[in-house]
Amino acid sequence: MKTLLIPRNFEAKEYLFSPCLVQKKLCSLFISLFFCLSAIGYTDSNSSLPLNSGNINTEDPSEPNETTSGSNRQKNNDPSATLPEVTVTAVGPTENILPTAHSNTSVYAIPLDVIDIPRSVTPISHGLAQSAGIGQFGYLDPLSTAFLVPAALTQINYGIASAPTIRGRNGLTLINGIEETLNNNSEQNIPWNYNMVESMDIVEGPSNAVFGATQVSGGYINYITKQPYFDNFRGYMWDTLGMYEEYMWGADIGGPIDKDKKLAYRFSYMGQENGSYYQYQRNDQQNFYLALGYHPTESYSIDLYTDLGTYDFTPMWGMINRPTQELIDEGLYLPGALSPTLANTGIINNPPASSYLGSPVGISRRNVLLNPTDGGYGTTGLTQVIQKFFINEDFQVINNTFFWYHDDQWILHPLFYDESCRGDYEIDNRTECRLYFDTIPQGKEKKEKEPSYPVLGQVLFSHSLDGGVEMHYQKNLDYNSDSFIVLNSYSLINQNPLLWNAELSKYFQARIGNPKASFGGEWPIPGAPQGYYFEPANLAAGSTDCHYGAISPFILDNINITERLSVIIGARATGYFVSAQTPPGTPPILFEQLSTTQLTPLVDGGTVYKVFPWLSAYFDFNWGYVVNAADMGGFSPFFGPSQFHLLNELYEGGFKFDLLKHSLFAALDAFSQFTYLNNRAGPATPSTVNGFEASINYQPGRHFWAKLGYAYMHGTEDWTSVGHGPPMYQTYSTAFALQQNLPLNNNQMYPVGIYNFLGFPEQIFSGLVTYRLDSGIGITMGGLVMSEQYLGYNYITHIPTQFILNATLFYTAPRWEARLYFYNFTNEPYWLAFGMGANGTRTFNFEDIVAGMPFWIQATLVYKF
Repeated sequence: MKTLLIPRNFEAKEYLFSPCLVQKKLCSLFISLFFCLSAIGYTDSNSSLPLNSGNINTEDPSEPNETTSGSNRQKNNDPSATLPEVTVTAVGPTENILPTAHSNTSVYAIPLDVIDIPRSVTPISHGLAQSAGIGQFGYLDPLSTAFLVPAALTQINYGIASAPTIRGRNGLTLINGIEETLNNNSEQNIPWNYNMVESMDIVEGPSNAVFGATQVSGGYINYITKQPYFDNFRGYMWDTLGMYEEYMWGADIGGPIDKDKKLAYRFSYMGQENGSYYQYQRNDQQNFYLALGYHPTESYSIDLYTDLGTYDFTPMWGMINRPTQELIDEGLYLPGALSPTLANTGIINNPPASSYLGSPVGISRRNVLLNPTDGGYGTTGLTQVIQKFFINEDFQVINNTFFWYHDDQWILHPLFYDESCRGDYEIDNRTECRLYFDTIPQGKEKKEKEPSYPVLGQVLFSHSLDGGVEMHYQKNLDYNSDSFIVLNSYSLINQNPLLWNAELSKYFQARIGNPKASFGGEWPIPGAPQGYYFEPANLAAGSTDCHYGAISPFILDNINITERLSVIIGARATGYFVSAQTPPGTPPILFEQLSTTQLTPLVDGGTVYKVFPWLSAYFDFNWGYVVNAADMGGFSPFFGPSQFHLLNELYEGGFKFDLLKHSLFAALDAFSQFTYLNNRAGPATPSTVNGFEASINYQPGRHFWAKLGYAYMHGTEDWTSVGHGPPMYQTYSTAFALQQNLPLNNNQMYPVGIYNFLGFPEQIFSGLVTYRLDSGIGITMGGLVMSEQYLGYNYITHIPTQFILNATLFYTAPRWEARLYFYNFTNEPYWLAFGMGANGTRTFNFEDIVAGMPFWIQATLVYKF
């Protein structure tokens, strides 16, 4: 417990957020006290890592230091007042789970209270992320985000994704408000580094006019990185041990550098040497993070964030092959191996399954299709500088400069899949001018004369305007091969894992140096180890030598028309200047070049009506063009104009409730989102997701909180205008192939039509509940329920409705903290589809299925100083 002493010379300010300020001084004093306690309150001792903080600064670095948005604009013209000294115990900022705890800038860039935002957004504090287990695995796992946001249930993403799947489509990744574009469908092809993350916001639906968006998405996640400690020197050391060879450790220190506490730092280190429940899978990494802040005056501040990460890892791609209903229901696997030299894709020169498959036998869920020699290494680097200029309370300038570096090289022999990215980088700079003004001057005397209406309240016409320009440059040199998919040729039982290697196939060898083979054949990657190949013409899969620039003017205005009615309108236009060609090593006969200029507009509009002070109704419309991306976010030289004009459109409406003296927040929304699903080696396909969501957040005090959520989402794919139906590397289950004497890995397409999403549970329910004693002992219980998921477009083989239960026991003290996680403590044998919803990997669903983790334990110990 922390005691807060409020001095007698406490100066109150007027907060114009309520239409009921009759007694100005009394109300302003009360509200100032309330906000002060919410911001300081009880100091959270939760600091287990890597999402760690101790006593952190939860401020979004892209947000102005004082709230000046719309009806929340602060005024400094009230005389000072005097309050008696009081002692208060409250919920600290890092353990507060209520979305209303802080203003939010991740939806519209300008700071707004969540109840005033016409979109679905979930702020995730350090404590909330810790309770859900986000970042505790050493990679972005499929389930942890869904415990907080049911619509953010994701696929395994090979353990190398930076953002969850949101509403059935990969999300975008933002770091302190800037999109990381060096990825493709959130796959950054290196495990995501949670050591630098302090908090995050998950936003459902397309991005706003200020942030913009490059690729198609179902939403985005905005990571807020760790902030310097300006108050005093402090730090902690931590260690995490878990079953299945999990070892993670780190340290975090920081504090003011000068006596005036205007210059401060924070340094954080994390190391890990993780094995896995799944055989032959590893993730070893080292991450070094440094934040420096210089805040010399109230009118200027500058913050620097840097991170360096090195990775030695195995992408979690080849899981259990040959998924059948017997495998899902009874754990029975069809053994029998085709000679690796005969492994082939397609129906020509591909023996029928009956010629080598045997009778079903039991299989360990730890067995996965990874060759012991699989894996790779990589490096990432971040540098970000954010400057804030406060000219006065009505005019601010924010400049955000972002640099991201990426280099990786890895190989997976069974698929065959390899990648080599040669020092890709992006540079982004956005300058925002935020202006707050009134269309109708709001002097005190004039304000009293403004008309007021029973339903709408007093006329205001106050504006929070954010306008500026963003400039972007990106360089990609990427090599990729992923078209020779023969996973079902191998047997996980009674076959040497070193034979799980597509290079041994004579049909793969026939592609090497053959420009007439699929996607231009296989060619050695210059400078890569022997055995690395690339396909020069694999379209969205991604071999490219590309650089492009983009410039994006934008404007967004939040207009408080009256005390109860507000409108947000925004527009953005991004001009792309692209130059791309097939990379070095491509034979002249296959050389292709692209030079193009494209324009992608975006329009966003939303409205909020305050039915009551505790109830708001909203509607939002977002329309914009985005682009199709090749591997690591570059552009393929084979792209045509249509790949730069993929529509991302959203209609969303709902209600938000702030009840029980701000201790209960609830939301209800319905949405329809038009987007495109990704095809790794072909044009994108139109898709639509319709649904509704409900959530409840309850926190009456520091001892107890609960968060419940439900999502219904129905997704469809429209193949009627594409000319063919959806492709899959195998279009039927292995059991059906055995029964009908058909080949495996047939690599064909379904008929033209409209199909429901694959690997996508239409209904998801999740909940987390925490109770803590004054002694520091507490428990968190979490549950996740998913409806059935179909693997193929024939909608026969399916994963039934299933649930997962997690629990955490913890103890917090001023100097020590201990946490004991019990994942899947009922040991449910759950499954996950390899590809989910509008994701290109859905084409592997009859070749690959993910056996969920069984019961396992993880422990973290923290020492704070």
